[in-house]
Amino acid sequence: MQHGAAPDLSGTPVHDNSAVSVTSSEEDDLDLQKLGYKSVLARGWGSFDNFACSFSALYCIGGIRVLFYIALSNGGPAAIWSSWISGSILSIITSATLAEACSTYPAAGSIYYWAFRSWGGGKLGRFVSFLVAAWTLVAWTAFLAADSFGVANYLISEVVIFNPDTSFPHVTSDVKARAVAWAFSLLFLAIATSMNFLPPRSYAWVFRAGVMVIIIDMLLNFIWLPIGVSKTYGFQTAEFVFTSTYNGGDTSPSLNWVLSWYLVASCLVGEDASGHVAEETISAKKAAAKGVFWATVASSLCGFPIILAFLFCMPPIETFYDTTAPQPFINMYALALGPHAHVVATIIAMMGAILNTSISMVAVSRLVFAIARDSVFPFSEALCRVSKSKQPHNAVIFIGCISALLLCTQLPSQVAFLSLTSTSAAGSIAAYGLVGFGRAFITNKTFQPSFFALGRFGVLFAIVTFIWNGFAFAVLCSPQYSNILIDMDAGLFNYAIVIMSGITVIGIEEWWRKSKDVWFHNLMDLQEASGSTEDEIRDAEKGAIPESETNK
Repeated sequence: MQHGAAPDLSGTPVHDNSAVSVTSSEEDDLDLQKLGYKSVLARGWGSFDNFACSFSALYCIGGIRVLFYIALSNGGPAAIWSSWISGSILSIITSATLAEACSTYPAAGSIYYWAFRSWGGGKLGRFVSFLVAAWTLVAWTAFLAADSFGVANYLISEVVIFNPDTSFPHVTSDVKARAVAWAFSLLFLAIATSMNFLPPRSYAWVFRAGVMVIIIDMLLNFIWLPIGVSKTYGFQTAEFVFTSTYNGGDTSPSLNWVLSWYLVASCLVGEDASGHVAEETISAKKAAAKGVFWATVASSLCGFPIILAFLFCMPPIETFYDTTAPQPFINMYALALGPHAHVVATIIAMMGAILNTSISMVAVSRLVFAIARDSVFPFSEALCRVSKSKQPHNAVIFIGCISALLLCTQLPSQVAFLSLTSTSAAGSIAAYGLVGFGRAFITNKTFQPSFFALGRFGVLFAIVTFIWNGFAFAVLCSPQYSNILIDMDAGLFNYAIVIMSGITVIGIEEWWRKSKDVWFHNLMDLQEASGSTEDEIRDAEKGAIPESETNK
């Protein structure tokens, strides 16, 4: 490709703007080479696409809507909005810590590589990163299954709303109902998976569609929902929204209030998605870092008014829960907007959730690709192989199949499935905490920030990241119901800590069995990497080709 000016058909010189992007791509490839990897993925997504990846993966309004009936039980209205404010601030600080790491280490698979570096590399860093890889892989995969199941519940709820006396199987205690939910879940998972086979340039429009659907979804709930409520059952009072409490799980008052952080901890997690696609983003150390940070800021700011809108527009609590529909929020839409008009809101919610699943699969497939590249998986060579379009399609197929297998666990018991999906946030939250701990206490004196630098606040933010995510992890693993209710129904027990413990034990066993010899085997020693980095930067400034390239 020629640089500089190129004549158009009339002979007038036209500057070739692609020269700028080519230079950026070459710089990105050099940054990746310093981390020990060769660029093999198609790099063409811009800053907005990268932002859209995390913003759509977070999908704050969808998460709030799905978890609203749980959040309402955990402290009630006053707890929901107040915990969102404090949790948002702490989540933004977490995203700043992650963005700083992303800017310095813009590699696919992001989070486990950040853990490796933040813990100083070497044996300790490799061990911590191995656990982080196991936790986040299970968390993202469980989320794909849970999200697909959530879309199925939207559809099944519509059947119940249109005919409360329907004979259509919808009660989760009925094996036929679980089979129907399973079939619909697989269908929506297949749709989301199929999008991942679009060419990179075409998939950029999926990122943008995700943002557009979120905007439309928010506008409908800010404008149409209040209009419908004003014409039907009327708004809740300010006293109800800002001061009332509720304890649906019959837990102790102190635990009930602590559980109010469950919503924000579950919704504002997944911003590392921008880091997972860093190797496919132009100017990655800038764009991916800003994507991690600003997607969290935008989601936090959008979430607060949505929560207030839902609280003011909700019917009395007893009416809200008085439905056999799998997703109570659909009943609220029907009461406010009418039995037919509310379908539009449901369709928008389903579209947003499907796009959310597809974009999340982009992130987790890059995580699988990166872990396989470091030779941890069986058949790693196949899983890290890319297609002719430079896409990790094998990783997409793999993660789609694992998610489909997770969905099968709901057939024998709804409890088994909910137990597995309860880790969809806890795994990533635990990983964020470990990255913060390493940055604060292990590499606080040796860490060298890149474009996104926190300066004197770096260590402080890392400490806050560790403390907040440790607390959030405890919230996600805490019982949400009293011992009496759990004794009456074992399905109410929160198995998140059991699942996380099992994953950790298996991860440690795998580490001792084989990963000492293969995990990060392709990376240079950190000191050697630091020395070669200076030479490569010097060669880049002179326009020379790095020696490592000439020896290939």
